[in-house]
Amino acid sequence: MNRSARRVLLRLFLLALPLVVLTFVAVSLLSSNVDSLHSHNALTFASKVIQPCGSQLPLEIVAPTAPSPSSLPHEELKRQLKQLKQVISQLEDRLRLQVTTGTMFHVQSPTSRSRLSNRRLKKAKKWHNEYEIIPHSLFTLQAYYSTEAGMGRRVVERPIGSRRQDLQEAVSSALSVLNNNRDRGALPQPAAKTKRYVASDFVEGLYRLDPIEGTQYELWFNHQQQPAAASTDNHSKRANLVKVSLLRPHAPLVAVRLEQPLQFEIPIVNIIVPLSGRLSAFESFLNRFKKNVLTAGQSRIHLTVVFFGDKHWNEIQREMLIFEKASGFSNFHLLNINSTFSRARGLQVGVEHWENSPIEDDVLIFLCDVDVAFDSAFLERCRRNAQPKRQAYFPIVFSQYNPNVTRRYTRHRDDSQVPTLHKDTGFWRDFGFGMVCTYRSDFLSLGGFHGGDETTGWGGEDLFLYRKYIRSTMRVIRAPDKNIFHLWHPKKCPNSLGPVQRRDCLQSRGRNEASYDQLALLLFSADADGQSHHLSESEI
Repeated sequence: MNRSARRVLLRLFLLALPLVVLTFVAVSLLSSNVDSLHSHNALTFASKVIQPCGSQLPLEIVAPTAPSPSSLPHEELKRQLKQLKQVISQLEDRLRLQVTTGTMFHVQSPTSRSRLSNRRLKKAKKWHNEYEIIPHSLFTLQAYYSTEAGMGRRVVERPIGSRRQDLQEAVSSALSVLNNNRDRGALPQPAAKTKRYVASDFVEGLYRLDPIEGTQYELWFNHQQQPAAASTDNHSKRANLVKVSLLRPHAPLVAVRLEQPLQFEIPIVNIIVPLSGRLSAFESFLNRFKKNVLTAGQSRIHLTVVFFGDKHWNEIQREMLIFEKASGFSNFHLLNINSTFSRARGLQVGVEHWENSPIEDDVLIFLCDVDVAFDSAFLERCRRNAQPKRQAYFPIVFSQYNPNVTRRYTRHRDDSQVPTLHKDTGFWRDFGFGMVCTYRSDFLSLGGFHGGDETTGWGGEDLFLYRKYIRSTMRVIRAPDKNIFHLWHPKKCPNSLGPVQRRDCLQSRGRNEASYDQLALLLFSADADGQSHHLSESEI
């Protein structure tokens, strides 16, 4: 437990201790008063009922009379209980405020409570360089402005999901701090005493996540107090804003689960590759598969190739026979579909075909492409991050730029079949969801690619499947993977594609060519030296 958490717990204990003592005293007073009242009534009743010996008067039972004004235990008890209720109410208010300000500190709080706030929020943190500083993000109730563009590459976006819930909770907590301070008199009273701070008073806020201290918020609200004279000057407007600084500190690490190594045979990985033509790309894929996977000692691997069309079908079969003799690998299936290429249909057929295999009922599948390079380390990560009926793995692939461009404008010479992880050689393909590690039973239970548009060619099917997983009860692991790469290849975007597919294809083609700096050099270098550096058609 860190120091700030211990301080908060100590304050809570010190505030709760008087409440417990007062409660104990009240119970003691109540029991003593009730006992004295019972004793007094019993004596009165006995004096009326029991007569002296020898008396001949008839026995008469008389109801107990009220106590004399000299002893009024009921009135005294009522007065003490009233005082106790007032003390308890005050302690509850203080305790509630302490719980609120324990993780959210305001500028008007006492020194003992705001010490952590002053240290973490008000004291400037020293940074070593411009790359270390963590920038803030600006937000309002309707918009979120961040320098971390993320997958959508948007400059401004609406807060959604957990971010929306987080920011709404910050605004709500700041309103509680303002209204609690207003009730206690820490803030100037507004002109209308019944009016309280509401969400519409929120103007804007700053937000950032510090990995050490926690989430920091700075929120500005329109001050409720009306100025004596209306003014349009900027200084008056600024003076009418009240600021609340909040901090959501990180909690101590908590062990959630410990998973011991399971003593069972490692699952088979069925690698499914849809293909149409492209014999040279398929030969390169087999060479990489042999070098990076088979020679690394990977076992329990299966390869399923789904080929579209009749053209080059004989060449594909011949290539697989040559590969089998050269590598000794025979765990493969060759399937042929005589129709127009559709990646979604090819993968669906490859997954469903496993039911004809006598090896195992269920299998771990890896939905792949012929232009993807991976090694045995990725397959092990695929096995770790995919669990039947529980979890699927959608790795973020490193996408290679056009090597014809990068060789001209970078010092990183990359002649190997696997590109180097560098900003000048490629980028993380965070908008692509085509590579999937999941169990066949989970894929089929979610319907696979069934139910979507019957798209042909390229694009759209990966996002359709990804949305099925994230909307289910399955847990999705989405993270960059350093052992899987999308190799650059010429991309054609024919007019036969639908408008949405063709637009996505062109955008993907532009992103895959080169970095912004390299594209700028390619575009403007002719103006600098008078020579043209445009790529030929064969290089694009």
